[in-house]
Amino acid sequence: MIQLSIIALCLCAFSTVSSDRIVARNIDYEIVVGSKIWLDLDVLNSSSIPDEDVTLFLSTSKFIEYPHTITIHNSSAHFELTGIQPVSREIIQVVNCSLPSLDNSTCPFDLTDAFFRVSVIRSKTLSWFIEVVGWIYFLAWSVSFYPQIILNFKRKSVVGLNFDFLALNLLGFGAYSAFNLLLFFNEHVKEIYHTENPHSPPPVLTNDVVFAVHAVIACSVTIIQCFIYERENQKVSTKCRYVIIGFLSFGAICGLLTIFRAISILSFVISLSYIKMAITCLKYFPQAIYNYRRKSTVGWSIGNILLDFTGGTLDIFQMVLQALNFNDWGGFYGNPVKFGLGLVSIVFDIVFIIQHYILYRGSEVAHNDYSGVTNPEAPPQEPQEYGSLEQPGPIIVDDD
Repeated sequence: MIQLSIIALCLCAFSTVSSDRIVARNIDYEIVVGSKIWLDLDVLNSSSIPDEDVTLFLSTSKFIEYPHTITIHNSSAHFELTGIQPVSREIIQVVNCSLPSLDNSTCPFDLTDAFFRVSVIRSKTLSWFIEVVGWIYFLAWSVSFYPQIILNFKRKSVVGLNFDFLALNLLGFGAYSAFNLLLFFNEHVKEIYHTENPHSPPPVLTNDVVFAVHAVIACSVTIIQCFIYERENQKVSTKCRYVIIGFLSFGAICGLLTIFRAISILSFVISLSYIKMAITCLKYFPQAIYNYRRKSTVGWSIGNILLDFTGGTLDIFQMVLQALNFNDWGGFYGNPVKFGLGLVSIVFDIVFIIQHYILYRGSEVAHNDYSGVTNPEAPPQEPQEYGSLEQPGPIIVDDD
């Protein structure tokens, strides 16, 4: 029985490998309006197909000009393409094919990978600038974790840092890391994703994985500091614990549904992203309220906020630049989650900046021993006049 299973698997693998396919030599292209490029298609494993020319029929597009019928000769074909109007992404695919020796209209080739993703832009210079902006906000967000860690180390205290914020932040980035790792490394998850989205680019890139894992490590280091340094009577609140239990229960239920095949593993992975999005909307509230009650931001690193504000602002700025370059503003209303979460972060960053530099400037609390960015000093006040600057002498009491 085992031998038969092995033979069956080998036959299936052989049939998959030996299938006749037409594939795009390269898939992704970016061109400027008015420019031309050449695209190439190749035939793979065509031994079972007669040695003759194959006619391919391509999809149509109003943004790009190209022939809608091309011929494969000697196992390859290439055709010229011209950008007519800006478009963020246009799919050009082989929809059918025909051979002179075959009377029926069924194409004998597998056309799954016979497609191109083409972007038509206004300016190549603007495209390079968009990429630079992307790397800047990636670095700003990545470095934003360190000012708080350094501040805790210098003060040998985490007083002023809200533990609810830390707990939610760790859970959020933990879910986000699992989401990225599964979509990047798990072949089964990637296969399901590409089956449901056959022409979409990879949803997770290397920098996404690096950022998420790095964020978990940085949050973990900060939490370890809470066990080492002075923290007074701070702890995770009961309300926050209930919220965390709720998120963990949601993830566990989705995991059980996946195990019992009620939902696909891709649906489980997507549910992890929902946890991250919800936590992003919630996590800033505890720290903002904590600062309000203390009437101070001492112990809460403003450097973290300034870098986060820089990253969030540049992220939205990049979306604006992309919309201008592609003449497509669909990224704002077509992907409201990304824009909305970025806007939420920026709003809270502004709240923290106002608290730090205006409302609670120069507040007197324990460990108030830093000035400038870490803890701004209050404006100097005029000294009060008491008639004499001399200190009064000691009062002597005669016991006699």
